[in-house]
Amino acid sequence: MELKIDLLKQRVIKKSRLRVAFGIFCFLAAISFPITMIILREIITPFYLVFLVIYSVLITINGITNVTEGLGYNYESFLGKAYIIIDSEIISLKATVFEKEQLINWSEVKAIDYKLNKFKIKKTDNSIMIIDLSKFDYIILQEIKKVVSCITKEKNIQSNF
Repeated sequence: MELKIDLLKQRVIKKSRLRVAFGIFCFLAAISFPITMIILREIITPFYLVFLVIYSVLITINGITNVTEGLGYNYESFLGKAYIIIDSEIISLKATVFEKEQLINWSEVKAIDYKLNKFKIKKTDNSIMIIDLSKFDYIILQEIKKVVSCITKEKNIQSNF
């Protein structure tokens, strides 16, 4: 038994004309505000110029995220991956794009216990590894537990579930 889920494809984003319009407004603000402020001001200090550049960059990023999500795309998919892969070889979990992957080979597992949204895994070298499951939805958590339970029975690994 195996489980492969792409978590970013599960997050469906509805298309929204309002978000696209707001994103375009952010682009226009990022361009027009600094230009008008430079024109209206006679003396431009380096600090003021740096402020305008930072402002423009932040508003542009806001505009990009609003336009992409308004068109129905998940902007996180441009930044990385979030997934669950559990098969007869490995357990690999990455809850969000910004988190580190939690990976362990089944050949290294001696025993596995489930404790309140965590797998406590005892390795063959007697070290302990904790896999945090708190970021996953309840339904996905139940699927993970079911697949891990089946694989532990197949491989004769000690488990408490």
